[in-house]
Amino acid sequence: MVEKEFYNWLLGRFPNDNGKTACSRKSNCQRVEEFEGNLDNHYENDYCNLLINKLTYSTDDEKCKRQPRHRIPINGNKRNGTATFKSAIKLYIEFKNEIKNGNCQINQLNNAIQSKSNIPKKRQKNMTNKIIWPKWELPTEDEIYRLAQITTKYIRFLDPIIIKKITKDNIEHHKEWCDLLTCKNINPELYLWESSPCCFPGVRRYAGSKENAYLRKRIEMEIHEIPNALKLDDNDFPKQIWSFVFRGKKFGKFGPDDYSLAHLFDHKVSKNRMVEELEFNENENYNEPYFGLYTCPSNTVYIPNSLLKPTDFILTLRRLLFHKAESLYKDYCNILPPFINIPKVDNDKWDINNFQWGNCVGTLENIDTFLTFRNDFMNKLMNK
Repeated sequence: MVEKEFYNWLLGRFPNDNGKTACSRKSNCQRVEEFEGNLDNHYENDYCNLLINKLTYSTDDEKCKRQPRHRIPINGNKRNGTATFKSAIKLYIEFKNEIKNGNCQINQLNNAIQSKSNIPKKRQKNMTNKIIWPKWELPTEDEIYRLAQITTKYIRFLDPIIIKKITKDNIEHHKEWCDLLTCKNINPELYLWESSPCCFPGVRRYAGSKENAYLRKRIEMEIHEIPNALKLDDNDFPKQIWSFVFRGKKFGKFGPDDYSLAHLFDHKVSKNRMVEELEFNENENYNEPYFGLYTCPSNTVYIPNSLLKPTDFILTLRRLLFHKAESLYKDYCNILPPFINIPKVDNDKWDINNFQWGNCVGTLENIDTFLTFRNDFMNKLMNK
């Protein structure tokens, strides 16, 4: 998105409100771009037609409580919020059309004289007093590689036999649970794709302030008002399988000393990186998070607290862990929906066989106890 030029164009389009509308519409477009991808790419592909379709949410959609087709989180009224984003994108299309048709030139916009009277006084002050943060040195690729060499032997994956057992049990319950989720207006494919190892279909992490307030019992809502969820959680349920495997009972708000649970693939709406980090088969798109990844034991590992952040933010290291998980579990389950692929390694030195890995952990000793617990829980949850 050409932000500066679009903002200047908006100032000319809405000249009488001291730049308030220009700021709002530019911010709306930035928000759409954050979750739906580069607006210029959308314009080049189909003049934003697909995006406009995603941002169409009718009164009938609202009445039937359907989920919007876009991925942008909206805390308030979904129809009004979606309409606001759609209106902003239509303005961006109009702006791009003027450039395309020669009615507006980028250099003219950049060189346009903007009197300070057209810019809010508060914004003028912020622009004048803006202090730039310093740019600090980042690790080199070789340094990241050495960090990965240190990290991998301390990362704990569950033994594949545990994932195999859970996946087999899911297959036995697949039709029953998919039908029940569908009846509750939940898309079962977000949890129970083919050979999914999801432990608790319908249970996902809360997202946003409203869901957080509901979880903390600060506001009252019905669970059916929460999109694609039977239950919201605060990071306990991914740890249930680990607790049963090693302790024979439910997770009790504490884990192994100096280790924390980490998810490999993103499972939430906010800052979801699946489109950037993974490859989707032709004619398949990312539409919303695969919430089942939240409680997939193939998608969780325990990592020393001192090494946790690099696995969150360094893509090369994250992809290394993706490939390790795939190598461990591919014969027993689909760690991702079948139409999503992990990009191949483009540098042989990042092959998983070049790293030292710790042994997988856990046994089947307590797995039947866990399956009894989770199946009883799921039956109660789905039949409420």
